[in-house]
Amino acid sequence: MSLLAQLRDYELRMRREGITTVSDGEQASEGEMPFMYAMQNVRWEVRLRADGTVRDVVPRTSGKTKGKDLGQPLPAPNLVRTTNIKPRLLMDNAEYALGFAKKENDKNTVKRHDAFKALVLACAEATGEPSVGAVARFLKGHDPERFRAAHLADHPDFAPDANVMFTVDGVSPLELPEVQRFWAAQFAQGGEEEAGGEGLRAECLVTGEMGAVMDREPVKIKGIQGGQTSGMNFISANAGAFESYGLEASRIAPVKFEVAEQYANGLNRLLADPETSLRLGGVTYVFWAKEGATLPVAQTLSDPQAVDWAAFGLAAEETAPLATSAQVRTLLTSICRGRSPTLDPGTAFYGVGMTPSGSRVAIRSHLTTTVGEVAARLAEYFAAQHLAPIHPPGSRFPDPDTYDLRTLVGSLYRDASKESTAPDVDALVGLALSGRALPRSFLAKLAARHRAERRVTRPRAVLTKMVLLSREFKELDMDKDTLDALNPEQPDPAYHLGRLLAVLDDIQGSVMRANTTLVDRFYGSMSTTPHAVVGRLMTGSQAHLQKLRKENEPAYRAQQRDLEEVLGRLQTIPAKPLSTAQQALFALGYYHQRAHISAEVRERVEAKQAKAAPQAPADDTQPREGATP
Repeated sequence: MSLLAQLRDYELRMRREGITTVSDGEQASEGEMPFMYAMQNVRWEVRLRADGTVRDVVPRTSGKTKGKDLGQPLPAPNLVRTTNIKPRLLMDNAEYALGFAKKENDKNTVKRHDAFKALVLACAEATGEPSVGAVARFLKGHDPERFRAAHLADHPDFAPDANVMFTVDGVSPLELPEVQRFWAAQFAQGGEEEAGGEGLRAECLVTGEMGAVMDREPVKIKGIQGGQTSGMNFISANAGAFESYGLEASRIAPVKFEVAEQYANGLNRLLADPETSLRLGGVTYVFWAKEGATLPVAQTLSDPQAVDWAAFGLAAEETAPLATSAQVRTLLTSICRGRSPTLDPGTAFYGVGMTPSGSRVAIRSHLTTTVGEVAARLAEYFAAQHLAPIHPPGSRFPDPDTYDLRTLVGSLYRDASKESTAPDVDALVGLALSGRALPRSFLAKLAARHRAERRVTRPRAVLTKMVLLSREFKELDMDKDTLDALNPEQPDPAYHLGRLLAVLDDIQGSVMRANTTLVDRFYGSMSTTPHAVVGRLMTGSQAHLQKLRKENEPAYRAQQRDLEEVLGRLQTIPAKPLSTAQQALFALGYYHQRAHISAEVRERVEAKQAKAAPQAPADDTQPREGATP
């Protein structure tokens, strides 16, 4: 099934379930959305009597206290408008509906208002609805300046670009079935320009049915990060190079008009919902299921610890605050095994990644799988994030054990908001949802950040581990099953060179408090050309060890033991510069050794504190164990 067919099916399912199209992040009311209607913000309501005279004009406020008040959202006629004069039925901006010019001396203002009036008159004649007739009578006698003086004096914030609707004695003509059918009939021939004409008939590429096809897509796609705020198209051709067989605009890929309206509204619905959409690094993603509830992929990737898993019917103990990657993995595995009453692991699951390309939407990735498969891949994704923590004594806020997508992408750059690219985000999403290997280029970027900052942060160590796990590296002699924590049996010397730097830095830090540490001075050279600096570092460490032996004998013995253990694993020092993959393993070895040292220090401090803590006095009223009462 094609992407457009999947989006159309989703929209039709939402309509069957009584959920209207959502626009601009607003919550829509219940009920099926009429054809060529969409949720639109209406700022003003002109209340008429049955004879077409004005009762009053009232504002419709959104209730927002910040920013411009665009009005209340409601289902109303919708169409794509460029430079042509095209009115919306019974609801439009004040220039069309009331003849108020947006620009002074704009000759087209009268034409726009006349087009709006003609459409309402045609609707009144075709439907015979009394309320539409009342609006038509009002428009026949309407004078913009007299209307402004009589009814807008108390509304200084009235603007020509705000949307206006009409009601007649409390009845909204927009809600009448006859009015909705009249509006739908305007597009029966396949497009606005062809309304009432013959139009092009062809086989629809989505449904395979013969019928009138659109000239241009009737609904714009809104909500693509970095895209045009006025909306974008899936199918369009604006130059001769894109045209074929004499077909122009959207006719280059024939799609029935109503089908285009359905798939566009389906995508807009997904884009407007934060639970089904994700935006990062210039890429916009949407996710949905063919039936039932949608696995919260967007939320799981953007904030894994904030997902309300209890909403999917999982047991209370499984949905406790998810502090570790193991907990997230366990929960996702339970979904794979069918333990959620609302998430069927066999249900088809879809995802699509998009970026803007001029006025068009460019599809970067399209995923078709099942809920169970996605949950399984996500479980593996979070399992790969598990890494031994570095918790210095007294630290109250340890690093999280699960990282959101933004943090992982950000670890590749100095300033991710300016430097991150769409392929970076695509790569991580591909790993999370389909198990696709991360690119080798990540290792070069991570190594550059390690050298620039002269340290290995936990997010960078996690991402380094994820790259090493996701693909094969022929130049590495590596045990992939033991990358979570310190592994003295790891065969590759690059790993132990990283460990050596951490041990030597710890030795220096035990005897002196310098502004510039050993890591600050030598991380770059040690991680690239260790053969050139190891000898010098070892010579310096002997002086530090001798001083430590005089000042703190137990600490000396512990650090001498660590140093001897690491050196025992280094049979040879690579004479050639380390490859990017070896530099990655070096960084992981350095991080693991630091985590190991941190854990040992923390244990000693906690043991000392426990020993120094006052003991509670014995309760003499209770018999001792083994004593005879």
